Amino acid sequence: MRIFLFFFAWKLLLIGLALITPSPAYDTSTSLILGTNKTGSGSTLIENLCVKLTRWDAIYFVKAAERGYVNEQEWAFGWGYVQVVSGLEKVLSSIGITFRLQPPYLHALSGIFISNISHLLSTLVLYKSTLLVFETPAGSAEKMAFITACLHVVSPAGLFLSAPYSESLFSLLSFTGSFLYIWSGRELEAGNMFQSNTAALASAIIFSLSCMVRSNGLLNGILFLHDFILQIHSVITGANGKSNTLFSRLFRIGILGAGGLTIALGLALPQAIAWRDYCTAGSNRPWCSNIPPSIYFYVQDYYWDVGMFRYWTLPNVPLFLLAAPMLTLMIVSGVWGIGIKNTAGTQSIDFDKTLLRKLAFPQLLLAVMAIVTYHVQIITRISSGYMVWYWWVAYKMSAGRAAEEVKGKDWTKFVVRYMVLYGIIQGVLFAGFLPPA
Repeated sequence: MRIFLFFFAWKLLLIGLALITPSPAYDTSTSLILGTNKTGSGSTLIENLCVKLTRWDAIYFVKAAERGYVNEQEWAFGWGYVQVVSGLEKVLSSIGITFRLQPPYLHALSGIFISNISHLLSTLVLYKSTLLVFETPAGSAEKMAFITACLHVVSPAGLFLSAPYSESLFSLLSFTGSFLYIWSGRELEAGNMFQSNTAALASAIIFSLSCMVRSNGLLNGILFLHDFILQIHSVITGANGKSNTLFSRLFRIGILGAGGLTIALGLALPQAIAWRDYCTAGSNRPWCSNIPPSIYFYVQDYYWDVGMFRYWTLPNVPLFLLAAPMLTLMIVSGVWGIGIKNTAGTQSIDFDKTLLRKLAFPQLLLAVMAIVTYHVQIITRISSGYMVWYWWVAYKMSAGRAAEEVKGKDWTKFVVRYMVLYGIIQGVLFAGFLPPA
């Protein structure tokens, strides 16, 4: 109940600030794309909400959901999220729940609903995942799970997690896939091979869906690759594993391999759809002859200038400074997760250190990629889909070594203040169509 109250209080604050942000916006793209509600009888409050939250990339998501991908550069925006928004709008229209809104307003409202419900559900999944990883004692683990969930609520992603953006849905899918992966490991330790393999495949399917929403979902495949290599090593060396028969270990290799391919399929499917639409109709686009023929990587390179060190220019220094706090959190917590040592008896919370190491790798790699390749400022929102940095802050706040506890709480207060203040300021700027985006 406390999580729900905190979640709704935070949402009320951010959305309230967005609604009272002065208009018209710095940029008029939203008004050009949404136009005016054709019926003229929709709720002014709902219309205003749609306008204030359809900013920056949300414009592309909403228009693609309304009429499909028309322009090539639009394929940079998650195909999976667009399909979900479009599908919900069709369902609402078919049952007559339109709030007297016409497209694309109803598409924008559908995206807002999906993002907010996904944020809530991802908060609950993160809470449950924390209890699985940080098991004992029960009271301390529950305290840490609550803190972790609250940190996700006030993520620096801020209003992006309420707007028609893909980050909330990605977080839900990424966290759910991770939860199933963690559960699979628990069942494997207990010798329940069927349950473990079933959970592993379910995890892979969810991770695959996350790839359709955001391409960085592919990084979750590192978990399966890690286990796949270890299982092969176990068979080759004859080392004893949790699976005590050769057949069960070989079967596990098959499950992990199939899971890895399933995750990759999530990224490949939208590319295949684009290839069918562009490359079999005689358009002869340059990317059609690439290996692999990926429209996503082409438009990121050609239209959005995403590439190695391309963002390393003097005018972008302020954006690197803006991203620095979040990058620091992700890198330091990632190194902590990977390098953590077995120090039984020195913590007030016990946890699975091997699992933590595996989950830290995708986060650390994402941070490095953001520095050298991405438009670096987006790390403040795409970081919302990774667990380890939340755990690191929550662990330092709620437990940690006795010698670190007081010291840790001192600087974690600044981390929380940064998250809250950044979320509020970013929300006002976003509603006014002002950078950063």
